[in-house]
Amino acid sequence: MSKKTKSNLRHYLCGEQGIAAMEFSMVFIPFIVSILFIAEMCRVVFISSALDLIIAESGHIAAITRAPENYQHYFNDEINKRMADWPLISRDVHVELSVAWCDNISAVIHHTCTTADASHKPLAFYQLTTDYQPLFFFFPVQSVIRELSRKILLVQEFQRETENDE
Repeated sequence: MSKKTKSNLRHYLCGEQGIAAMEFSMVFIPFIVSILFIAEMCRVVFISSALDLIIAESGHIAAITRAPENYQHYFNDEINKRMADWPLISRDVHVELSVAWCDNISAVIHHTCTTADASHKPLAFYQLTTDYQPLFFFFPVQSVIRELSRKILLVQEFQRETENDE
């Protein structure tokens, strides 16, 4: 091997050209992925909090109504009014709503609440389930939970008043 070839080879192997680009690519890509992961977690927290607010406000308004025979319809109307105010949630998203009425806390714990009869049941157990589609998640679809569910237990004011009147 000639001296010039050895010099060129040594310069090529020992040179530090391109090391900045390699370091940049090794740091930048994980940094962007972590930023997108944090953004996705913030989005999940935002949607979860918004669902909590929607179901709590709708449940509260429905809980103080004096029309228990049309209760599920009234609750659904309140939910739909509030969902329209949250475009990140209400945009082509399937939402399932359910209300179950309970006599006491032990009925809630043992899942013995009824969905048919609200009379003389002072507790209402609300459940809202919605589909979840990640925006910034690059992992396989099978590794993502596709559904968010929120539950809340409220005291029905109209039921408490009728119990106190009796």
